[in-house]
Amino acid sequence: MRRLVAVLIVSAFLLSFFSFVLAAPAVAQTTADRCAASKFKSTGKSALKAHLCHAKAAKQGVPVDTACLIKAADKMASSFGKAEAKGGCVAPGNFAAVEAINDQLTADNVSALVHSGDAQSQACASSKRKAAGKNASAFLKCRSKAAKKAELVDPVCLSKGNAKRDAAFSKAEAKGGCATGGDSGAIGTAVDAAVTAVVAEVLAFCGDDIAGPTEACDGSDDSLCSGLCDSGCNCNTVCGNNIIEGLEECDGTDDAVCPGECLSSCICPGTCGNGVAEVGEECDDGGNVGGDGCTDDCRLEDTSALCAGVPSTSGTALDIELVGVFSSPVHVTAPPLDPSRVFIVEQGGVIRIVKDGVELATPYLDIDSIVLTGGERGLLSMAFHPDYESNGRFFVNYTREPDGATVVSRFTVSANPDIADDGSEQVLIVIPQPFSNHNGGQIAFGPDAMLYLGMGDGGGGGDPLEAGQDDTTLLAKMLRLDVDVDVPPYHAVPGDNPNAGAGLPLGLIWAKGVRNPWRFSFDRLTGDMFIGDVGQNVVEEVSYQPGTSSGGENYGWNDMEGSACFDPSSGCLTAGRELPIEEFTHSEGCSITGGHMYRGCALPDLAGTYFYSDFCAGFVRTFEVVAGVAINQADRSAEVGTSGSVSTFGEDARGELYIANLGGQVYRVVPDTP
Repeated sequence: MRRLVAVLIVSAFLLSFFSFVLAAPAVAQTTADRCAASKFKSTGKSALKAHLCHAKAAKQGVPVDTACLIKAADKMASSFGKAEAKGGCVAPGNFAAVEAINDQLTADNVSALVHSGDAQSQACASSKRKAAGKNASAFLKCRSKAAKKAELVDPVCLSKGNAKRDAAFSKAEAKGGCATGGDSGAIGTAVDAAVTAVVAEVLAFCGDDIAGPTEACDGSDDSLCSGLCDSGCNCNTVCGNNIIEGLEECDGTDDAVCPGECLSSCICPGTCGNGVAEVGEECDDGGNVGGDGCTDDCRLEDTSALCAGVPSTSGTALDIELVGVFSSPVHVTAPPLDPSRVFIVEQGGVIRIVKDGVELATPYLDIDSIVLTGGERGLLSMAFHPDYESNGRFFVNYTREPDGATVVSRFTVSANPDIADDGSEQVLIVIPQPFSNHNGGQIAFGPDAMLYLGMGDGGGGGDPLEAGQDDTTLLAKMLRLDVDVDVPPYHAVPGDNPNAGAGLPLGLIWAKGVRNPWRFSFDRLTGDMFIGDVGQNVVEEVSYQPGTSSGGENYGWNDMEGSACFDPSSGCLTAGRELPIEEFTHSEGCSITGGHMYRGCALPDLAGTYFYSDFCAGFVRTFEVVAGVAINQADRSAEVGTSGSVSTFGEDARGELYIANLGGQVYRVVPDTP
C-alpha cells in the first residue's frame, strides 16, 4: 500500500486549505482576485466539456474522441493566457498543473462511472458522467464568484452543486440498468478534492499561511521544519551554521550524535566496512581495501559496486514512497556514480536536488528566464555526461524564449557540487519548432557515450509537415550526437551514424518516423532502447531498438500509427517499418509516458522488467523482453498508483525507479514490506 505519511500530508493540506477558504476575511478586490476568478471559471468549463466528451462516448459505446478533449484543454489554455496577459496573477504559468488536476479528475470519474456495454448501462454512465462534470463546473463557478467579489465562498452555492449531482445520479439509477450504484457521494468527494487542488494552484502564495504545492512551508504551516520557515517559504535549516535545525542529524561542530564525523549534508555517516551501505556511503562491500569497485572509505570507483551493501528484497511486490513535491516535475535522473543525490527537473526552468532524502533549498540550476514554458514547452530533461564526476558537464533540453525553438546546451557544475554554473552555457543545437506541441524533449546518453535526442514531428496534429518520412528535417527523428567537442558547435556527427556522410545537421539522424518521443531510455544491461511514442487518435506505442542496432530504423509515422495505417487509413506503406514492441489504443489511454527497464539493487527479481504509463489513464504497466518480443505483460497500478498524470519515470545512480506526476509528486518505487 502507499506509504501512510504521503496520505497524511495530503490530508492535512486539504484540511488546512478548506479552513482557510471558509474562514479568511473578505478583502478588497485585486487584479489577483480577477485573475483567479477567470481561471476558476475556465477550469470549470474545461472540466465540464471533458466529462461531456466521455458522456457522449459512453452513450454511443465508443472510445472518447480525443479531439474533443484537446479542444476543451485548448480553450482553457487560451483563457489562462488571456487572464495572465492582463497581469496581477498570483501564480502565473500554472496552466499545466491545473490541467493535470482536471485530467486526473476526469480519468478517475470515467473509471468509476463505467458501463457494461448494453444501451441501458451506457445511458446511465453517460448521465452520471455529465452530472459529475456539471458538479465540478458548479463548484468552480462558486469559487469564481467568490474571487471576483473578494468574498468568502458561499457554502449554499456549493450545497446546490452537490444537490443537483445527487438528484441527477438518483434519476439515472431510477431508470435502471446502471453498472454502478450509490456512487454520488464518492464522485462528490473526488470533485471536492480536485477543486481544492485547483484553488491551491491558483491562489496559494507565499505568505498566506498555506504550504502550497511548491512551498516547503508557509508561516505556521510548517510541519516539515517546525518554527524554521523563512519569508521565502523555505525551511530555514542552514546546513553549515553549526546549529542542528529541522531534520538535520548534526551540523558542523554541533555533532553530539556523531562527534567529529558530521557530513557536509548535516547527517551522520554509517560505519564503513560493515557490509551495509548507509547514509553518507556510496557503497560498502564489507572490506577495507579499494580496487574492487568500492574504495576503503566506501566511495564508488566504478559501476561494478553500485549494489555493494544495498539491502535487497526477494519477490516483485512493489510499493511507493513520496520523495517530495515539486513544481511540474518532468524528469528525474542522477549522475552515474552518485547514489546520494537525485535531480528533479521542473518544467518552468529549475533543476532541484534531493540529497540523502532531503531537498536542498538552493536550486542546482535556474534558467527560467530563458525558458518558454506552458503546455508541452519548458525545460524538458537533462543528462549527465558519463564522465561527469571528472569533467562536471551536463546537458539540458528546453524550448527557448521567445520563439519556442528546441535548444540543447551544455553547462558545467560550479565549485559547489550542489550548484551549477549558470553562466557556463554553451549551445549545441537549435531546432526551430513550427507549432507549440510535439517537441519531444528527452535527451539521454547511450551505452556508447553518445548523446541521443528525441524530436517530435513539430506538432499541429497529423504531421502536417510530413516530417516523419522526410529525410531533410530533424523533426520526427531520433538524433545521435558526439558531444566530446570543445569548440563550436560543441558537437559532431558520430562517424558510425547511418548517414554520417551528410555532415551537420542531417548526419545526426539515427532513426526516423517517430511522432512525439516524449520519453525514451536505455536498458543498462543490454543497451536496448525503448521509445514511448505518443500517438495521434488511435494508438500509443513503445518502439524498440536492440542494443546491437547500427541505426537507421523507420518507426512508421505518419504512414502508420503504431501497427495501424494512418495516412492513408488503409493500404499504407508498411515495408521497412519497425512495428511497436507494445501498444495500446485510446480506449485505454491517450498519451503514453515511456519509462525504464528496471536494473536496480533493491528488487533483483524484478530485473528485466520495463515500466511505462499513460498520462491520461494514470495506469502503471510492465512487460519483459525476450528476443525482441514483449512478454509477461502486467498492470501494476494497484501497487504503485500515483494519482495519475504521470509525466515521467526516472532512475537514480543505482537504477532504482522513480515516478513523477505533473501535479508535483515524485515517488520512489520500493519493495512492498509488511
